[in-house]
Amino acid sequence: MASVIRQNSTATIRERWLELMQSSSAAQSVVHREIETGVHVILAPSCVLNGQRYDAPDAPMRRALASLPEMARPLHLSLAQLRRCHLMQEEDCRIWMGRYAADIASSRIQAMVVLDTAYLEAALLDRLFGSEVDMRFNLPIATFRRGELTDYANLLEAAARMVSGGWSLIDTANRVAQEVLTRLETYAEAFVRLSSLYSDARWRIHNNTFLMELPTRGISLALRYWELRNDAKGTLQTWKYWIESLIECDSLDESTPPSYAA
Repeated sequence: MASVIRQNSTATIRERWLELMQSSSAAQSVVHREIETGVHVILAPSCVLNGQRYDAPDAPMRRALASLPEMARPLHLSLAQLRRCHLMQEEDCRIWMGRYAADIASSRIQAMVVLDTAYLEAALLDRLFGSEVDMRFNLPIATFRRGELTDYANLLEAAARMVSGGWSLIDTANRVAQEVLTRLETYAEAFVRLSSLYSDARWRIHNNTFLMELPTRGISLALRYWELRNDAKGTLQTWKYWIESLIECDSLDESTPPSYAA
């Protein structure tokens, strides 16, 4: 499937969004466009949704959704709902949407994006080809494994960022893949550094943790390496402090258990 995904630039995708918003605003009607392969956008001005007598306030949007082609794994993203869940990057929207960002924020324009996530999966697989990373693609969390190390990506957050930034599908996959590869490299570098610095200990990786063991002392320390995602430098410094405190301690206080988990 990756071969049928066109290499659209983010600039092109933003231009198509703006054309569609202008068309919806001018016609005061529901408009739909496949922004790129596997990504559909439906826009409806508030007067169409609320100013006419329909069976339901969102009937025009539902009719538009019903007209979409069949998709393998559709993901529906209402921009209003993304905002309520604090997943929309408002600043990113204002940068490229211009005056339409306020219309979206105030619900003067209701917007729905329907993403066939099968295309996102294909784009990620294509981007990760040759990187020795195995991917398990599930919604909302995809997991990525290289050797004994595992990372994850929240695909719902990635899709929200795609919409907020007006990114293309390929650009979104590239960003997600690069973030995952960078984190996996961070984990690997941290393990090599720690096991080199404290080579008297026995080190292994198990269940998303670095396990350090001092068999002669009956001491073990479990370091959850996903904590490196937020602050790698600070987390590594904290871990070094814990490790050195254990190594330098001549004896354990009887009230302290011989196994610690970070």
